Amino acid sequence: MPSRIGLPDIVLWGVTLAIGGAGGFALDLLHVPLAWLLGSLAAVAGAGLIGGYRLAVPPGGRQVGQLLLGTAIGLTFTPTVAEIVAGYAPVMVVAALLSILYGVVAAWSLRRTARVDDATAFFSSVPGGVAEMSILAERHGGHTAPVSLAQSLRILCVVTTIPPIITALGLTGIDPFEPSTLAFDAMGFPALITLAVAGGGLLAWRRVPNAWLLGPMAVAVLVTATESDLSAMPGPLLSLSQVLIGATLGLRYRRDRLLALRRFLPPAVLSTIVLVGLNVATGAAIGILVGLPVPTMALAVSPGGMAEMSITAKVLHLGVPVVSAFHVVRIFLVIGFSEIVFRKLFRRPATNE
Repeated sequence: MPSRIGLPDIVLWGVTLAIGGAGGFALDLLHVPLAWLLGSLAAVAGAGLIGGYRLAVPPGGRQVGQLLLGTAIGLTFTPTVAEIVAGYAPVMVVAALLSILYGVVAAWSLRRTARVDDATAFFSSVPGGVAEMSILAERHGGHTAPVSLAQSLRILCVVTTIPPIITALGLTGIDPFEPSTLAFDAMGFPALITLAVAGGGLLAWRRVPNAWLLGPMAVAVLVTATESDLSAMPGPLLSLSQVLIGATLGLRYRRDRLLALRRFLPPAVLSTIVLVGLNVATGAAIGILVGLPVPTMALAVSPGGMAEMSITAKVLHLGVPVVSAFHVVRIFLVIGFSEIVFRKLFRRPATNE
């Protein structure tokens, strides 16, 4: 088992964030896309996998990162942008349903290659949240550890491949919307954050998935739609949000977990590659058909996490409103329909093997 660094919790949290921040700073110096998220993820995961240490982020750290990011996303939804994005609602639904279908295909493959039960295979493959899919897998007799690993691998695969490829091809900055001219306001910012906390807290109380991302985002959309113009989100806080989210992702990759699931890992990686490839190809095709930039649609339809893909869109200037809207629709359709699809198509119960 990894050894926990013998430090008080508050010091351990600081060490973890310092490691993540150092990784982000290093990649930022190298001008790597999504530097603060990828650097934090790599540094914290490396400390766990290579050093064998079990680090920790402060309680609520990921939620703080999501709150900052969700607020920043919502501020991009001007009334004009919101009207344009709403016009793509049917396309969003089709893309989300196709994503579920691709998850079914990947699940059939994973069931055969990894020799796991239906519930484990299906909820490992459908692109939902790590926590949500693990809970559903357990409810249907599946095993949560491989589901959690597969869902984390999916996000890792998307985050570490798509942004560098887009950057290498010189496709950044193709934003279909005019960038916001809203500036930071020291007087309005506290009010904005207070409203964001209230929105996130309300959705968390109602047990809505991704509450601390969607709640602040909804609040910021309303603020922008009413042209209140409280404040923009400062760049350093966006970098902090990346560090917090990246560090949380990095903590999932522990040596003992990977060793325990070493036979499941290769089939899961192969299934993830198939799932990501199908979704990205679909996104590119949709972009061509509806006249939106292909890199924007690749992010919008890719099976990465909403937070991670929205950060990517913002950093690479690739149409944050479109990307985030597609992912919001996918989240709710996956959560709403995945159990129905499972009951219809998969019936083999879990085993104790």
